[in-house]
Amino acid sequence: MDNDYNAFDQGVSPGGLRSKNQIKLLFEYLVTSLDAPLTSEIAVDALTENMIANYFEAVQALEELIANGSILRNDDNELSITEKGASTIAELIDELPVSIRERALKDAAALQLKRRLEGTTQAKIIETEDGYNTVCKILNKDKILLEITVHTVDLDQADKIRTKFIDDPADIYGKILSILY
Repeated sequence: MDNDYNAFDQGVSPGGLRSKNQIKLLFEYLVTSLDAPLTSEIAVDALTENMIANYFEAVQALEELIANGSILRNDDNELSITEKGASTIAELIDELPVSIRERALKDAAALQLKRRLEGTTQAKIIETEDGYNTVCKILNKDKILLEITVHTVDLDQADKIRTKFIDDPADIYGKILSILY
């Protein structure tokens, strides 16, 4: 496999991918490794938000994989691997550093969770006799995944809790689950 440094490295951290072929392999790896469907947007974000690959190189690599039949993209922008792509990643998986694979997989899974939780959160402030209760919920269709009530003595504190919860419910949910498990 040709792993020459032939990709733009603007915005790529030390240890990131500077080979177009490695970027393509990483996309194939992500599509085969994640349980939930991966969208094009999340796939590219997983490689670029933490500077694993240059944004333009990542977009181009994904489009080339779709064009050559290694990855399919459906009408919902979800990606799936073809036999050609699965064969390539099975044969060349060792060309990707384990640390990069793990980091990209973790980033993609976190982004998937964050996107799933967007729009499924509720946070309201209820005045009580001795302060305020901030009731925060994460919903999945009609089921409550998480509900937490935080009591504060003033409205400013309650509003800060509500705002932080709405801003990043996936992070809060993930941290609570990691503590409990």
